[in-house]
Amino acid sequence: MSTASRDQWLSKLLERFAVYVPVEREKQVHWHRLEPADLGSGADTITPALRRIRASEPVKSFMFNPRQQVSAFPDKLEPAESKTRVLLGVKNCDLVPLKVHDEILGEGEFKDPFYLAQRENTILVAADCPVPEESCFCNLLGLTPYAGEGADAVLSVSDGEYLLEVGEKGRQLIDAAPDLFQKAGEGDAAVVKRGEERKAAVAALSRINPKQWNPDLPAAVAAKRKDESFWQKHAEKCVECFGCLMGCPTCYCFLLYDQAREKGLDRTRVWDACYLAAYARVGGGANPRAEFVKRFANRFICKFSDFKTDHGMFACSGCGRCFKACMGKIDIRKVLGEL
Repeated sequence: MSTASRDQWLSKLLERFAVYVPVEREKQVHWHRLEPADLGSGADTITPALRRIRASEPVKSFMFNPRQQVSAFPDKLEPAESKTRVLLGVKNCDLVPLKVHDEILGEGEFKDPFYLAQRENTILVAADCPVPEESCFCNLLGLTPYAGEGADAVLSVSDGEYLLEVGEKGRQLIDAAPDLFQKAGEGDAAVVKRGEERKAAVAALSRINPKQWNPDLPAAVAAKRKDESFWQKHAEKCVECFGCLMGCPTCYCFLLYDQAREKGLDRTRVWDACYLAAYARVGGGANPRAEFVKRFANRFICKFSDFKTDHGMFACSGCGRCFKACMGKIDIRKVLGEL
């Protein structure tokens, strides 16, 4: 599919869905809700952004809102109906974290109906990440810079051509404009080019991150659980801005608070962060992690030891947002590389 055909396709999608695409602003990639006026202007802002790394905003924010009313009294609050969304250009380092949220919010005895409603109401179109940046380290987690699983469709963009693979749910994307698509074979130039770019991206990540982590990382992190001198050494540059946790695509902690209204109460959920001083505080004012060094260590223990042990996966995808946001430039790779 050419760029011109792509705009026709996106126009058709806008008739059925709310469509979000990545765009570049001030040298960073951000999610943007597509409008009809964005198409046909002659300036292609979508393709360059699709070929860059993930957007600054984690995809989890579409499913697990930073602030959301989740209950009311005496009324009953249900998830609101909304137009189906298409997220076009989700990178693998944002797809994998959704597995973490599925595990915590979508499975087990207590399921979050608000998360599940938004998850079901979203079509995820993954996009290859052909040019990894210095902050990327998905390969250290055993991941690739292109989608493995979890997407409803996979998009590859190269030399102005769009190559789309769809699953059952993603079939809706082709059904919106079937005449604009042609089947591609294994020997087609776009397919060959995609394979070459994927290999080059994997090789680039190997150059960026040549040193692998400890093969038994959960045990290595757990062994340092009470070694405050180790964590203090790495925490010295932290200014407690919490940018790493607010931008993390896997963090799922939240806080509930109630607000009174004339005839009842509203309960709201907001993102929480384990670096906050009051995070672990309990009734009576006791706080098992009052010192920041303990909260700093908890982040690593949670993501790279406890979650892996309890759920079989790391609560990290190597997206690099934490390093990009960090004012002290604390690098997870260096911390874990010492274990």
